[in-house]
Amino acid sequence: MDSDLLRLAARLLDRETPYAIATVVRRERPSSAASGNTAVITSDGTVHGWIGGSCTLPEVTRHAIASLAERQPRLLAFGGSAEPRSDVISVPMSCGSEGKVEVHINPVYPAPRLVVVGASPIADAVARLGEAMGYRVVVAEGADVALATEAGEGPVGERVGILDGQFAAGYASRPAGAALYAVVATMGRGDEDAVERLLAARADYLGVVVSPKRMGQVHEYLVARGVCGSRIEKVRGPAGLDIGAVRPEEVAISILAEIVALARAGSVAADENAATPAGATATATDPVCGMTVPADGSRPSSTYQGQTVHFCCPGCRARFEADPAAYV
Repeated sequence: MDSDLLRLAARLLDRETPYAIATVVRRERPSSAASGNTAVITSDGTVHGWIGGSCTLPEVTRHAIASLAERQPRLLAFGGSAEPRSDVISVPMSCGSEGKVEVHINPVYPAPRLVVVGASPIADAVARLGEAMGYRVVVAEGADVALATEAGEGPVGERVGILDGQFAAGYASRPAGAALYAVVATMGRGDEDAVERLLAARADYLGVVVSPKRMGQVHEYLVARGVCGSRIEKVRGPAGLDIGAVRPEEVAISILAEIVALARAGSVAADENAATPAGATATATDPVCGMTVPADGSRPSSTYQGQTVHFCCPGCRARFEADPAAYV
């Protein structure tokens, strides 16, 4: 692979931008592509590198975007494969060339970020095991922790102050496909505020190390703060799978196992729901909580710059109308 392309791929991952690598793995003349030609394709359809001309490029780009959305690799056979195979997608040539080309597409995602809130043995165990799993660990102990960008400062990972005003906004605006998992293990010290801020950051997983009774108190706090009920329901508390964990490391394992299980289930759900059946009810995305809601007038809505914006509940609408620019 061209060294410039490798450097570009590394920069994309540093910016937490997913991409697909498309590689020509087989070719029969006449064809403008050659075996080994490679391109990096981002989810907006931008192509870096060379993967062939107009006979193949549009279809390779389309399948690369779909591969990123489904989180599954694909093998395309333009002009038919040498042998019919179930793992090959047959794509007709869009031009008069009688050549044959096979292109493998592999989606690549940045390492998920794992935000661990708290200065406790369980928080430390979650951070260390998360780092061992390849996550980009961020440790947040509270407002007294200064923002630091150099990995390794402190026991594990980056150090941030979760009460920093830019915390939620920074994570909420992350690129699509950049996963964010969060675990609050403050042992009851400021967990309500931490959960509220992580909900605003739209964490893909949010678990709280609490007792069922304490989780009820956190729930009441979030309701009183006007947090949408659909978002509160996504909080896992007590966090972790029920494996009878006792020691901090065992609790950490149960939490990370729950994250893995939900992440894998989410990939399957995304694949199954990729196509919308004809005649299905139109939907929209609530800009405040990210929930998919029906756009048929059955949910609260508002008008902003001539466009109708749909919400899951009145609370999300009120937050949006108070500061639309923060969510657009």
